Amino acid sequence: MVTVRSYLEQRDFLLSKVEAPRPFGIGILEVGGLTICESLDSDIDLPVFTAANIDGWAVRSSNLVGASYIRPAILPLLGDVPANAWGAEPLTPGATKRIAAGGPVPDGADAVVPLEYGVIVDEGVKFTAEIPFQANLRARGSRIADGDPLLPAGSVLNPRSIAMLAEVGQDKVLAMARPRVAVGTLGSELIEPGRPLLRRTQHYDSTTAMLAAAVKVAGAHPYAIGILPTDPAGLQRVLFEQLSTTDLIIIAAPPSELLEDVLGRLGEVDTTPVAVKPTGPQLFATIGETNTPVLVVPDTAASAYISFYAFALPLINKLAGTDPSTVQAEAAPAAAPIMADPTHTQFVLAIHTSRGVTPLELPEGAGGVELANANALIVVPPGIGISPGQGAICWLFDQ
Repeated sequence: MVTVRSYLEQRDFLLSKVEAPRPFGIGILEVGGLTICESLDSDIDLPVFTAANIDGWAVRSSNLVGASYIRPAILPLLGDVPANAWGAEPLTPGATKRIAAGGPVPDGADAVVPLEYGVIVDEGVKFTAEIPFQANLRARGSRIADGDPLLPAGSVLNPRSIAMLAEVGQDKVLAMARPRVAVGTLGSELIEPGRPLLRRTQHYDSTTAMLAAAVKVAGAHPYAIGILPTDPAGLQRVLFEQLSTTDLIIIAAPPSELLEDVLGRLGEVDTTPVAVKPTGPQLFATIGETNTPVLVVPDTAASAYISFYAFALPLINKLAGTDPSTVQAEAAPAAAPIMADPTHTQFVLAIHTSRGVTPLELPEGAGGVELANANALIVVPPGIGISPGQGAICWLFDQ
């Protein structure tokens, strides 16, 4: 009896065969899109000192309590604090200092009186009004304080969060490295784009370029190994060369005893059928002493992209330390019916707009031309049909 896995069973099986690598310290200029593996707290205050917001007089507010035109307060003037000063001598109780906007407020002062509200007299500076506590100050740590949490472990670093880390002086973080993914296509009649077609049976390899781009959009490092050799020795050599430099290998290929045999020589192969339409992964293997995972997807660009989104993307996410099941999904009314399949999960390329989602009718061997029109994937569980106007679950591409 042949065992058949459902879509979710196959995804979980693949994920069980992949281990995320150990995190390590990565420089702040290289961490965009990576996942941090530690919770980060600030170890400085921002601002790093209390500064004056305006040109004025640094005072202790309690020294001006009751000040008025009838009873002015006169405080001795003990000097100036320029804007570019690194620090200032503490303020003697009952005195004042002239301070420029941006200058550090001396210890002992808790407010800044606007410059025009103080008048220099022989005895010092005359003030004719009270000043509220902490008036006209930008307090130390008012933006962020030493010990404040910045990011929890598991956060994906984007340009905004990286700006925050750099501003508090972080030069590196403990993060998961970008997964390294090798992609290639197997086929005797394939030609690399840019070279002339020499026979009617030949066609350009669009799948390698598509897979490399998909890997990059997923946040991983793609390594395009191109069109693979069709002789056993050559194919085995190329695959063996990838073992020390990649975390995952994706091969687009038709059903092939050659590929199954070569992968079997290098490691363990799983050939369990998967109940998905169009055809799911052809093979899965772990090869070499590193147990590098190899995912074999259909050779046509459209079907290969569906398999990438359904099966390869969760693997890449796990290798990157993010949630493998994370995908941008929403329900949208279908513009055309989709017939139920009693046993298979159906993945249907579609065009998603604000008005709904339209399934695409694809010809046999649909490739890059048809794939370019799609921006979503309708996911239809087994035994479920979708009528026009009925809500369909869509995975949105490149969101």
